[in-house]
Amino acid sequence: MGKEDITEDKDIALKLFAFFFGIGGGLLSFILYFFSRVFTIKDWHFKFDIIPIFLILAFLVSALFSPFRNFALENFLVLLFMYIVYLFLRKDKLSQESLSSIIDYWILGGILLAFGGFVGYLYNGNYADTPFLGKNGIGTILATAIPLSQIKMFREKKLFHHLSFVLLIFGLVLTICQGAWIGIGVAEGILFLFGDKKVKRSVLTLIAIIVIAVGVFSVHSIITQNNLIRFLFTRLDMGSSSKVERIYIWDSSWKIFLDHPIFGVGIGTFPLAYPEYKLPQARGLNMSFAHNLPLNLLVETGILGFSAFFLFLWDICRKGIILFKRIEDKEIILALISSFTAYMVHQLFDGTMWSLHIGLGFWFIGALILNLYEKT
Repeated sequence: MGKEDITEDKDIALKLFAFFFGIGGGLLSFILYFFSRVFTIKDWHFKFDIIPIFLILAFLVSALFSPFRNFALENFLVLLFMYIVYLFLRKDKLSQESLSSIIDYWILGGILLAFGGFVGYLYNGNYADTPFLGKNGIGTILATAIPLSQIKMFREKKLFHHLSFVLLIFGLVLTICQGAWIGIGVAEGILFLFGDKKVKRSVLTLIAIIVIAVGVFSVHSIITQNNLIRFLFTRLDMGSSSKVERIYIWDSSWKIFLDHPIFGVGIGTFPLAYPEYKLPQARGLNMSFAHNLPLNLLVETGILGFSAFFLFLWDICRKGIILFKRIEDKEIILALISSFTAYMVHQLFDGTMWSLHIGLGFWFIGALILNLYEKT
């Protein structure tokens, strides 16, 4: 097999990885990419960055000292496999053309996910939903894909990118996922502050499309008399039961952390630790996560894991900013930074990245930013 064939195989694997992540099938993207790389790789010399190694070791120590050790170690294995995928991603040195094509596949997957969300909405009459991914997961992925589609829209001026931009926004609006809405809001703020005039105009275009989407779905809800508007108002109510419940969860989470400050209770074990600390006035007994990434890290991995994670996050952001300042063609890296921002801001109000389907996005976007940084 020639060098060009090997490069083409790598690109195909990455395109499929991006497509299945975009459609919400992170597990399938993981399997396809992992085995395509395991059986085709010829050089097993990986780039072991010290900061992500510290992160993995911190999470391992947390699992070993966990009161739910076996379950924590099982969850650590999932994280370890995601880290292995990250190592493979770090070996793939992409050209600008390859990266652009991979982003197109990512956007295509997001379009199909948005379409699936539309179908789910027509079925349940409340919000976008699919059998394999709920509204919050859909919100994370669509908010992550929108900045990429936005930049591609005015760079390449293709009908595909214009339509994808509109469909992704309509899909995000229909999720009624406030965390994802805040995430895309912060991401668009970054685009507006640091982008050129074309980028700023695209932000204004996004706002206009959101207004149109809200109008279209409101009219549809009134005509069909479904529950969309009613559900939207319950989400926007600052005193709603769901918001009060999260405050209760955060209160309990802090108490769990204070009892296990160094190593936490073990990665992925929040639902096992929470019932003992649940406040009497809280409704739900079974909670999968703390609905806030920093708190969830403190609960499950303690100060050690919390520090390691945010050190890695800081390294990605720092190098992304340096890369943005260094290169002349700033639009793609600005799109990646904005996409990463939307992804991470949503985690302040949810915990979708603890799912393998969506958690790969953190490693995927991080690897792309770090690879571009090293290439330049």
